[in-house]
Amino acid sequence: MKPLILKDLYTQKLFGYLFPLFLLFPIYVNVMYAVSDFSFVALYVTYAAIWMSVYSNFGTAVLNRREQKLFASFPVTRKMIVQAKYCAAIMWWGIALASYGTLALLISIFMRNTVSFNGITDLIVSLFVTLAAISIFYPLYFLVGYQISAFIAIALPMIIFFILTFISIDHENRGTMLVSIIPTDRPIIIFSIIAACSIISYFSYKLSVIIFEKRKL
Repeated sequence: MKPLILKDLYTQKLFGYLFPLFLLFPIYVNVMYAVSDFSFVALYVTYAAIWMSVYSNFGTAVLNRREQKLFASFPVTRKMIVQAKYCAAIMWWGIALASYGTLALLISIFMRNTVSFNGITDLIVSLFVTLAAISIFYPLYFLVGYQISAFIAIALPMIIFFILTFISIDHENRGTMLVSIIPTDRPIIIFSIIAACSIISYFSYKLSVIIFEKRKL
């Protein structure tokens, strides 16, 4: 499985790494200037991880079929191919955290001398939300190909990001402070989100395996 995961890493295009920076970082900086305690670091890392996970599968329908057919000819099962795709999402999240997370934290400290980050809680929720978002992408990817599945998997998190951005700005304009996306004093909410994301990921993985194993390449 490791070579299959590393394949996505080695073949990722430069655009896949840089797009979240050009698209979302100006918005992040503007929001951080207005709102100092909102958990935009974890949110930014989550979107970057989702984007890189999805874009690592970039290709036309013909190229995607050829790639899947090539993988199917290797001494690995189709189930292992699906497992590698889901495990790679964790790798992309780690890369997003190390790169975009570090950059966002530095900007936060530089602009406000504070950290817009709630520690391990934000990290855990960010990882599981990333897996849940990828769980929407892969069943569609194996069923209908890259274009439609990528549009859905990228558009939904982007819409949520923009909505939270506008909400935070609105709270600032009204003189109220939106402290955190997830209230840290309500662990039941955090556990519920983690449980829901885990269930979504599990059934998504099972569905992807069924679709890919039955698909004629």
